[in-house]
Amino acid sequence: MNTVLVIGSGGRCHAIVDALHRSPSVSKIYCAEGNAGISEYAELVPVCSTDIIALRDWALAHEIDLTVVGPEVPLAMGIVDEFRKAGLPIFGHTQAATQIESNKAFAKRIMQKAGVPTAAYQAFDNYEEAVSFVSSRPLPAVIKYEGLAAGKGVVIAETLTEAKEALREMLVDKSFGDDSVIIEDFLTGPEFSLMCFVNGDELVPMPIAQDHKRAFDGDKGPNTGGMGAYTPVPFITKEDERYALDKIMQPVAAEMLREGMPLTGVLYGGLIKTPDGIKVIEFNARFGDPETEVVLPLLQSDIYPMLHAVATGDNLPQLQWEQQAVLGVVLASKGYPSHYAKGATIHIDSDFNALLYHMGTKQTEQGLVTNGGRVMMVIEKAPTLELAHERVEEQILKIHCDNLFFRHDIGHHALPAATIIDGKTIAEKIRKDIRHEVEEIAQQHLRLPSLAVILVGDDAASRTYVRGKVKACEQTGIQSHLISLPATVSEEELLRHVEALNNDFRIDGILVQLPLPKHINTDNVIKAIAPEKDVDAFHPINVANLWNASTDLVPCTPKGIMYLLEQYGIDVDGKIAVVVGRSNIVGKPIAKLLMPQ
Repeated sequence: MNTVLVIGSGGRCHAIVDALHRSPSVSKIYCAEGNAGISEYAELVPVCSTDIIALRDWALAHEIDLTVVGPEVPLAMGIVDEFRKAGLPIFGHTQAATQIESNKAFAKRIMQKAGVPTAAYQAFDNYEEAVSFVSSRPLPAVIKYEGLAAGKGVVIAETLTEAKEALREMLVDKSFGDDSVIIEDFLTGPEFSLMCFVNGDELVPMPIAQDHKRAFDGDKGPNTGGMGAYTPVPFITKEDERYALDKIMQPVAAEMLREGMPLTGVLYGGLIKTPDGIKVIEFNARFGDPETEVVLPLLQSDIYPMLHAVATGDNLPQLQWEQQAVLGVVLASKGYPSHYAKGATIHIDSDFNALLYHMGTKQTEQGLVTNGGRVMMVIEKAPTLELAHERVEEQILKIHCDNLFFRHDIGHHALPAATIIDGKTIAEKIRKDIRHEVEEIAQQHLRLPSLAVILVGDDAASRTYVRGKVKACEQTGIQSHLISLPATVSEEELLRHVEALNNDFRIDGILVQLPLPKHINTDNVIKAIAPEKDVDAFHPINVANLWNASTDLVPCTPKGIMYLLEQYGIDVDGKIAVVVGRSNIVGKPIAKLLMPQ
């Protein structure tokens, strides 16, 4: 039995630790520095992942049989060289070999020598010269910081203004460091990732995956370290996979061996399927993140013999992989990849039952809190990607934190065409139509429509929800009145407020924010709201009529949603609808309406 030290702290390292935990060859796992999730399977070592000498000395003192390096920075600093000098087996590339990732100009030269297809490029360390080059060429332009940038040093500039901003950030502001930039031709086509275990020129591939770099739905927003991933990738054929392995990965490994810098770890190929064939976007010198989190759960073989063989130069064993679809979604701190706060409390429901890899978490006296930009990743295995996507979305609803966001469309390239309704686009159309309707109402009745919101207590989640309602009123021109009552208010006093609003002709809609304090009977309050003024339509008359398929319906949330979908010409057949709300009042009625008749 063997002891293993894993170096790193993110979701990739959690996935590696999880795979080692399943290994019958491993008796003890340590992780430096680790995170709250990793601590379930590994003893955390309080040594920074970049303190190479301290890590070497710790591994010697604890007689570690194998060290596995997760992130790229320790590799680029020469941790493998240092460990091997001390006679310690370590999985990872030498400092020289890590240049395949840490020096993009070096990687381009290796690709040229190996005859590997990639985008044409030029390198620049002068801002004016770089701007002049971009200005003389068609857009978009791909601008890459030459050194390491934690997956965020790539900008696809759609306009000259965006290109100038990116070049200023990299070359003038030195946001990532003192390295130069390379400017590449823009390649079109779907991207995918191929990771291989490599020992010299011997390669063993892992399943193909695809990650999503942009921060927001629809591949919008800034580049991130990755907001989710999935495998398999249906648009990549077996012929594509064989070409990528034989014509890209294998020649690069062979060229690195000829250069005297053999690869001894993971070679990650960031590839793209263009109209002219498969080409290279970039190489990484380690497990991809978040691809590792969806690939390693499929590994049926013992991972330790593979890691040890790479570290010691032995022949690589073959691996068995489960034939399932895996999809994972990253939950990130609001503001990521720019400025974000740490320390937000995370609560996970007891019935959460998906695979959960921690990326940036910390255990404190107050419980589990956020401790990074990407915080955790929810992963599900299923026979199909559609089912895996559905299960992940269900499980995410069981994670509660005021400061997290995530993408709803991970895997959209692989899901059947038009399976996801773009709610943001519909919402913008609705806002414009409502603004126009409000203007007409104001001219006719000489006053604006008015919404009254009653908030009882000081619950943070309720206040956030109410702020959203008030903001929606502002965006559409509707007046809003917030009535804040203390948590100690009596049920009788609350009912008097509701009755006064029922009788106020200037109030067109009433919303009582739930949940209410335990001493107040929620049903009594809901029944007290005049049905014609019940904005959220929790009134039993509405729900009963809906279930009975009555045509004489007071407008209510479920029917309202269906009305909006029909009004804006949205075909719901075969599409995925995620409804967040009280399941018996909102979710189930909508599901009933969506079911084929």
